[in-house]
Amino acid sequence: MRIAFDCSLVPGQQGGVGQYSYQLAHALSRIDKENSYILYLLTPMYREIAEEKLGLPDGGNFSMLMKRTPVPFQLLRYAGAREYMLGSVKADVFHSNNFCVPRFRDRRKKVIVTIYDISVATHPECHKKANIAHCLAGIRDAVKYADAIISISEHTKDDLIKHFGAPPEKITVTRLAAGPGFRNIMDTSVLQRVRARYGLPAKFVLFIGSLEPRKNIKGLLRAYSCLPEKMQKEFPMVIAGGRGWLNSDIPGLVSELGIKDRVHFAGFINDEDLSAVYSMASLFVYPSLYEGFGLPILEAMACGTPVVTSKTSSMPEVAGDAAALIDPSDADELAFSMRQLLESDAKRAELVIKGFERAKMFSWEKCARETLAVYRRVAGLNA
Repeated sequence: MRIAFDCSLVPGQQGGVGQYSYQLAHALSRIDKENSYILYLLTPMYREIAEEKLGLPDGGNFSMLMKRTPVPFQLLRYAGAREYMLGSVKADVFHSNNFCVPRFRDRRKKVIVTIYDISVATHPECHKKANIAHCLAGIRDAVKYADAIISISEHTKDDLIKHFGAPPEKITVTRLAAGPGFRNIMDTSVLQRVRARYGLPAKFVLFIGSLEPRKNIKGLLRAYSCLPEKMQKEFPMVIAGGRGWLNSDIPGLVSELGIKDRVHFAGFINDEDLSAVYSMASLFVYPSLYEGFGLPILEAMACGTPVVTSKTSSMPEVAGDAAALIDPSDADELAFSMRQLLESDAKRAELVIKGFERAKMFSWEKCARETLAVYRRVAGLNA
């Protein structure tokens, strides 16, 4: 088989979608030496990307192909770039990872689409209008035109069926995993260097994620402000992640809650420093309103950090019994859960042990094997 694999969202890797394409491409390169892969990037002409810095597999049965497009992703469906890619690349299977699905094509070329979540439909208030239009159209096109859909959790599969009428037999669930580099860091020199780089306190409660409404950062801040002042001083809040969107009111809320001197915005954490940041945290809190999967939950667990997360959407499916689960809309419940864990070394230690075991249940190699089976099935080969 010749497989064209979409890596358009890999540059930057600042979110779970970019990590998905990056980690899955590497896992496929480890398990599959038989089929040929073309890792393609659709990128706007104005965006400069150095291929050698992407870190994608390139050699053997893997090659890279970059296609410049005159418009951003949101306009690709109108510019015909998807159809152009399908017509210009010789491949049996195309795997789209950026919500762009060709409507008109040679039916001999099979198309698989990964759908991460449908939050643009369930939580439109958490997205920009352009992103809503782009993703909704991509989801509808996937349901109508794709030969197969990959979802990253059972919850996303159920949502696709419930909200978009997707045929259940068309959807395969392939769960994600923490990257192979996530581990508990104990080297004090590494920890000190990373602590100094981001100005981190000796102890802290950690949130990592893009600063967008769906991540419920304002709910987290309100819950944190309910903790006793002495506990806040001992465990400052560290919020780290990409700039996100629709978040201009967060600094004002921090001031209004009177916690400005106890909340530290660390900004984007480099990939090579993430394990150390997780390892230093006393508690990782991820009270998202909705997730298609929730990779940071497993990343924190793999680094030996106790986790508090939401009991909504896919997060219980990922966390199992290895995290404290809360209602993200209830600030009092979140505050109680944080306080209970911060007051008890024993309870945190119990979650750390469970978290290590839970993280081991997920792997990118398993995800790659399940994805390869979908390729073979749509191509008419035995899985």
